[in-house]
Amino acid sequence: MEYLPLLVAWMVALVSPGPDFLAVLRVSVARSRRAGMLVAAGVVTGQACWALAALAGLTALVARYEQLYLVLRLAGAAFLIVYGLTTLRSAWRRAPEQPGAGAEAPRSGWRSWRLGLLTNLANPKALVFYGALFASLLPPDVDTAGQAEVVTIMLGTGLAWFVLVAAMASVPAAVAGYRKARRAVDAVTGGLFVALGAALARPAA
Repeated sequence: MEYLPLLVAWMVALVSPGPDFLAVLRVSVARSRRAGMLVAAGVVTGQACWALAALAGLTALVARYEQLYLVLRLAGAAFLIVYGLTTLRSAWRRAPEQPGAGAEAPRSGWRSWRLGLLTNLANPKALVFYGALFASLLPPDVDTAGQAEVVTIMLGTGLAWFVLVAAMASVPAAVAGYRKARRAVDAVTGGLFVALGAALARPAA
């Protein structure tokens, strides 16, 4: 299969823990499997946006206009930091033994989906990743139909992975464990989001 190297690289990047993984994981264990799957759908929607933008040539535009990339990067960093701080605050807002306590995760389907979308779009480095992936591993003679096929496979595997994460995180044993250690889990998760946002905001060397 001519797309195999690209898909292998995609899968390796996909399963590497990052903001998307953390968002799906935390919402699934803190709220419900349905909420986690809606976050997963939002993440994949963001992936579709970046992939299509890369194929449309936005990568070259961002590379040419550094200020545009800076604005995208700082906006994404601000979102990750704010979400991280909100999670940290929720870690201490209620008693850990209270069922479902401290879950600041979205309560509606729209908000769950939006959280996944914004978490994914918060990292404009994804545009660079997709651009490099397509430029180096997508055969240059692939037509529009071939590109659509590749993106569809990528998004399908992405959705399957994050739905699996949501399903595994929402089993009763995981939920019970989260309720017992909610403060610690939320503190670690919030700290990671803040750290990721700070790293994104840091000027490139």
